[in-house]
Amino acid sequence: MQELLFHKDQLSQVVQTILNGCKDVQVITLQGTLGAGKTTFAIELLKQLGVQSEMQSPTYTYLQMYTNHEGKKLYHFDLYRLQNKEAFLFAGFDEFLYQPNSLVIIEWPEIIQDIVDHKVCRIVLEYKGDTARKLSWDIK
Repeated sequence: MQELLFHKDQLSQVVQTILNGCKDVQVITLQGTLGAGKTTFAIELLKQLGVQSEMQSPTYTYLQMYTNHEGKKLYHFDLYRLQNKEAFLFAGFDEFLYQPNSLVIIEWPEIIQDIVDHKVCRIVLEYKGDTARKLSWDIK
């Protein structure tokens, strides 16, 4: 597990570090308490991956889909309100995992950890004061 302490104004550089270290992954999971910065991190990630359209949190829709300038499909999930893995599977969301030329970003991935078990960068965000965060990550 690698760790990094950063301030909010360093988010762009931190996301670049993650992208450089996670080039071969197809899933990025984001864990942390409410307000730790998961959605902010995900949106910065999408920006740096080339998404130019308006981005918003998928909290109420579960999923937002984007395509970058290279034609790569980017799927941003927020599973906070999803009850269990069966609901994820019933909705057909598992079909978005591990597609060619795609990247899946998942906030609140705990209920589906066992099905995102390879080519995944697992990120945990934690508060470290009002403006600082600790980011821990590993690749599986």
